[in-house]
Amino acid sequence: MQTENEPVNGDVHRIPTDEWNDIIDECYSQFLSPQARRNVSKAESPKLHSILIRLHDFATIVEANRAMKAGDIGRLMNMWKIWSIMSQALTGLVNYRSYLPRMVLLLTHILPPSLSKYIRHNLLISPSGRPNHFVAKDYYLECQNYMLKFLYNRSGVGTQISTLQDLFSLNMTMLRSMYLSLKKEKGTHLIHQSHKNIITVLSLENFLRMARNNDILDQFPLD
Repeated sequence: MQTENEPVNGDVHRIPTDEWNDIIDECYSQFLSPQARRNVSKAESPKLHSILIRLHDFATIVEANRAMKAGDIGRLMNMWKIWSIMSQALTGLVNYRSYLPRMVLLLTHILPPSLSKYIRHNLLISPSGRPNHFVAKDYYLECQNYMLKFLYNRSGVGTQISTLQDLFSLNMTMLRSMYLSLKKEKGTHLIHQSHKNIITVLSLENFLRMARNNDILDQFPLD
């Protein structure tokens, strides 16, 4: 775009759609495509080789996050397959690198197709029913478990396990909604963790300054 030396401001410039699409295609082919990584030599250009690998790894995280929020288990499975290979090189993820490939194999090859489809389409859930707010079912159960312990420990019933099983567990969703409505009536600001990350102009300026000073794309190699 030939704007690397221009200051970043809050004004949004308008460009034709065809030109914008060409810029995206050129950026993808130059930095994000598999062929771009194959064409870069680690010995001749270590900076560019390193940044391309990091861009590829970070792109899988972004894609997995968007796929999970959208409830698209197919896209999420594609990222899990990539992570199954990547995790084998990470020494700190002992359980993760063992169980993730096992789960992928179960869902794609070992289980019968009907059972596999049933499990895959029950891994994600949207508790509020809103689009793009899907979460993992175990995460939702952990949230319910937290509210269960919170309300049970503050109800004054002691350690009556039968009350916990028969009263609290069966009505957990209703009790949680009642508790949140009471907080709202008191004027408490309810914080739902479905926020979106916003990159400010200052953050963009700091990143561009760092990128130019360190020449992370190795565009100006030293002789």
